[in-house]
Amino acid sequence: MKRILHITPDFNYSCGVSKLVYLTLSYFNENVNYDSHFITNGGDSLERLKDLKRIKVRIIDFGKGVKNIFLVNNFHQNISNYCRESGIELIHSYHRFPEFIASKISAEASVRSVGTVLSFVKGFKKLSFRSDYLITVSNAVTSHLINKFGVEPTKITTMYLPKEHIIESKTGFIKNSLGISDDKKVLLYMGRINFIKNIDNLLKAYEVVYKIFPDLILILCGSLGNNKIQRLIKKNNGSIKVLKPMKENQVLYQIADLVILPSRVDPFPFVMIEAGSYKKPFIGGNTGGIAEFIEDGINGLLVDPENPQVLAEKIIYLLNNPQIGRTMGEKLYEKVNRLCDYNSYFSEVEKIYNSALRGNDL
Repeated sequence: MKRILHITPDFNYSCGVSKLVYLTLSYFNENVNYDSHFITNGGDSLERLKDLKRIKVRIIDFGKGVKNIFLVNNFHQNISNYCRESGIELIHSYHRFPEFIASKISAEASVRSVGTVLSFVKGFKKLSFRSDYLITVSNAVTSHLINKFGVEPTKITTMYLPKEHIIESKTGFIKNSLGISDDKKVLLYMGRINFIKNIDNLLKAYEVVYKIFPDLILILCGSLGNNKIQRLIKKNNGSIKVLKPMKENQVLYQIADLVILPSRVDPFPFVMIEAGSYKKPFIGGNTGGIAEFIEDGINGLLVDPENPQVLAEKIIYLLNNPQIGRTMGEKLYEKVNRLCDYNSYFSEVEKIYNSALRGNDL
């Protein structure tokens, strides 16, 4: 029995990190060769863990952002004690702060460490990414670690995020439950509703498109906490629905005519994979893992994040050419199935665990 501790900050529905952690816990919940443990600050999706009967869950406040600085010693001691009491052999972290603590514990005791890197972070170069093994979600993130943090390439394994099992429901039922008539078209945005994801320019583009397609509804599904963005949404002259993150967010893809994620910065989004899983046409920001995965004009469209006019034009183009959009969706589906297989992903994770536990190189 291999005892693995997984650690991440907030465990939320509209968070790609949380989704990966949930998929990881789900996979290892079914694997009797592992005794899996999970520590988090908390979050709005903890109820998902109730179905994972074999996962041992502990809520510990270790902060996030600047707050981490004041909790380092306390969190270090808590995790050290937990590892000793539970016989933890390996810590798998999904955020830079717990990754730092895990690497310290690994240097002090017979506990190995693996870190999954899902973002382009800056600073603290001497304290970051010291785990025995690192998993990155795109080649863009891998290059960032090598060039900005001096990480040895031999420590890194790059794997695109795993495709989640799709959820199906009747399209008419979904639209009816949201108060959307069947004749309306849907432009779908999923994820955190913030400036990094470029919501401001998406709203500008949508206003342009709405003048031509007044039957187009923009759905924004995700956590919304920024007052400035809330004001921008209220001022928009289009038809916008803001939905809170929920357990079965994925059903919204079924009613989408287009999926859009015009991010300014994005290491590799689940939304792109999910759009492909449902064979939906996808428009994404020409950045990071999106630009790496999307072949412009073949399996989706790429846009300059800072050009809302061009973004509007590309939305209009796909609305006017639905067959081209369907073809792109099919191509994205094929690529997602080929490169983002669920079982293949976690088989590779197991290989990394086994190498770490044996103290071998990958």
